[in-house]
Amino acid sequence: MPADLPKTWYVSFEVPKKVRKASAQRRSRQSESFPTELDAQRFARQKFELGYIVTAGTINPCTPRRAIPSTLIGHWLAEMSELPFVEPASFEDTKEADLP
Repeated sequence: MPADLPKTWYVSFEVPKKVRKASAQRRSRQSESFPTELDAQRFARQKFELGYIVTAGTINPCTPRRAIPSTLIGHWLAEMSELPFVEPASFEDTKEADLP
């Protein structure tokens, strides 16, 4: 992926106190930014599976604006795995209809 793509998505995560060790984690919330929603979702999935509190969204001035709260992260991550299946077009699909 080219390095010059603008970063339009962010993922912010917080390690819950019950998971966080006092010496290992000084900052409770951290953020990363990504050029695509798919990259952000992959990173968010990793943190979510570790039990972190994850939020995500688009970075201004990106439109349409999206903000995904921690309560909906599971649904947002499911969007990635539920891509619609599109059958390849066959020759019959592309020919013109017979006219009388």
